[in-house]
Amino acid sequence: MDPFSYLSVLISIVLALGMTRVLAGVGDMLQARSRRRIYWVHAVWIVNLFLYLVVAWWIFYRWRNQQTWTFFLFVFVLISPTILYLASMLLFPREGGIDESIDYKTHYYANHRAFFALFSLFTPVDVVDSLLKGTRHFLELGPQFTVSGVLYFAGLVTAAITRNERYHEFYAIFFLIQTVIISFAIFHTLV
Repeated sequence: MDPFSYLSVLISIVLALGMTRVLAGVGDMLQARSRRRIYWVHAVWIVNLFLYLVVAWWIFYRWRNQQTWTFFLFVFVLISPTILYLASMLLFPREGGIDESIDYKTHYYANHRAFFALFSLFTPVDVVDSLLKGTRHFLELGPQFTVSGVLYFAGLVTAAITRNERYHEFYAIFFLIQTVIISFAIFHTLV
């Protein structure tokens, strides 16, 4: 087994745990829908986070040509999946009984600062991650990568700071559109 295959197992597990948490949260929402007050902005962030987990898994493959893996490089590469996993934990209330009533709007605004502050860390880590793959790789991502990163970071930090519902409504949709566009523009192929 080559080093990338070996190390990708743990990365995949952490990303899969995040996906599992998101899917389990949606399953709880569906199973106890009569006792759950769904908030559409929260629901869009469920889609956003799941899509981001999928994209992170997709682009991790770009590390496959790394010749020398050090422990510190591996720990660094593990930061992004860990951020996404922890964000998935913040997006849903603690697992309780199916009979428990939950207002997702209340939960969303009670946790928005931690969720968005944590999620905003993904962008600078992603920039460093891209630079570690080499200057050529970073430049091949094009200016859309840099512009998108600035928009992600500014939008996520603003979402962490403000409780303004109009902003959160706008940004949930904007983030989804931006993620879909940038995913197809930069990451549409595996290699």
